Amino acid sequence: MKLLDTIPGMDRTAAITLLAEITPNAAKHFSSDAKLASWVGVAPGNNESAGVKKKAKARKGNKYAKGILCQAAWANARSSNRIGDYFRRVRKRRGDQKAAVATAHLILRIAYAMLRDRVNYQEIESIVFQESTSKMVERLTKQLHQLGYNVDLKPTGTT
Repeated sequence: MKLLDTIPGMDRTAAITLLAEITPNAAKHFSSDAKLASWVGVAPGNNESAGVKKKAKARKGNKYAKGILCQAAWANARSSNRIGDYFRRVRKRRGDQKAAVATAHLILRIAYAMLRDRVNYQEIESIVFQESTSKMVERLTKQLHQLGYNVDLKPTGTT
């Protein structure tokens, strides 16, 4: 429980509930974090037929574990850590609910690795995950072209 309590967004009650659902020996019961995520119901859907990707709803799984993980994801929505950054990146593209389930999946994968290796949570520098300036310029220019605008970029001298 003390290990899971170090994850941002997870408090003591959430850690106890998650451990009660997935057991402290989750690595013995599930051979990989993907299988655990599938059992909980936060694994990404894959509904494809003849090369056409279709909408896929979130799978039904353990509703208690899934609820706690989604609550922890929402707790990180405004925080300035890598989990919060991930939530906001997914929310830009996919929306609030899908971002919550995707972030719950991330938190579960982190929890599985922590329980398997018996290590505390370590924050990774969020600078690594920030979009580079050139990629941002390219993305925003493409969006403006799609809206029907011609763009002429000139550097202002300040960054």
